[in-house]
Amino acid sequence: MHFKTIQTILFISLLIVSTALFGWLISDYISSIFWAIVLAILFHSVHMRIYTFVKKKAAVASLLTISFILVVVLVPIYLLGTLVANEAVSLYINLTQDDATAMSMFANTSTILAPLETFGFDTNELEAKLVSFAQNFSAQIGTYAFDIGKATFNTIIGTLLMLYILFFTFRDGTTIGKRIMQALPLGDAKEKILFGRFVAIVHAMFKGTFIIALIQGLIGGILFLVVGIPSAILWATVMGVFALIPAVGPAIVWLPAGLLLMLSGNTWEGVTVLLVGAIIISVIDNVLRPILVAHDAAMSDVLILLSVLGGLSMFGVAGIIIGPVITAFFLSMWQLFEHDYEKELKQFG
Repeated sequence: MHFKTIQTILFISLLIVSTALFGWLISDYISSIFWAIVLAILFHSVHMRIYTFVKKKAAVASLLTISFILVVVLVPIYLLGTLVANEAVSLYINLTQDDATAMSMFANTSTILAPLETFGFDTNELEAKLVSFAQNFSAQIGTYAFDIGKATFNTIIGTLLMLYILFFTFRDGTTIGKRIMQALPLGDAKEKILFGRFVAIVHAMFKGTFIIALIQGLIGGILFLVVGIPSAILWATVMGVFALIPAVGPAIVWLPAGLLLMLSGNTWEGVTVLLVGAIIISVIDNVLRPILVAHDAAMSDVLILLSVLGGLSMFGVAGIIIGPVITAFFLSMWQLFEHDYEKELKQFG
């Protein structure tokens, strides 16, 4: 083997090993890095306006943009997490204590489940399972919300690290991007295509998922508040969370709520929930999601659904974006392969 070849193999091996070791070293902080990159992409246009306004002072523009993100995104998330945690804890206490409040919440359950006895169902067992499910569900939601709203040491460190990374991403993002593109051996054209797909996916998932989920959750919360359903903020958040998942949506909350209201004798409240849910909340999802997500992401609805569900199962909430990004990267690589080897594929394929 030629000595130059040995040198090249050794160098590439050391490069791979050092990169893997560095990835392992920062593995606990990947989440902070990821969200810093996502926020930098989402608020790039805002940063550029501020950058121009402050006469191209990069550090000042970065600080002002981060302040804007704190006010618009992070503080509201913290406050919402606190409110949801309080409502979830209150609901859990009401469900687990044998008091008048808990009894009133399930006063009509037996009446609603009674027709199922004709089909051989044990309604007492179903009622017990329903109460148990409600207790576990409220406890789980409360735990998640408490993690968001509680200023734990890890949360504070993770947020501060994200903001620190975000500052340098805004300030030196262009330079960092050029260095990365220069170092990667794929070729500038391919690198620009892959980066463009990544940016497009982040924008598409934000516009078509988070914004729509926010609108649906807000409308659902107001709807539940109007008809007198307790813990409206909690259920609004739950509807928003389910709205993040394609083909599931907030109907999994408002539909049974409307039916239960009607079966329990609250006819106009139930009809209102069902009508608003079907005419307004569902229409928002069915009309806007295909336009905002499928068009910008350049992926079919089936791929988006599979990538979001897979991302959620593997990465949690961040998987809503990570899943489609991985899918987009997969599709882009195969498209580039087909383009580069078009002649060979026609000849030998």
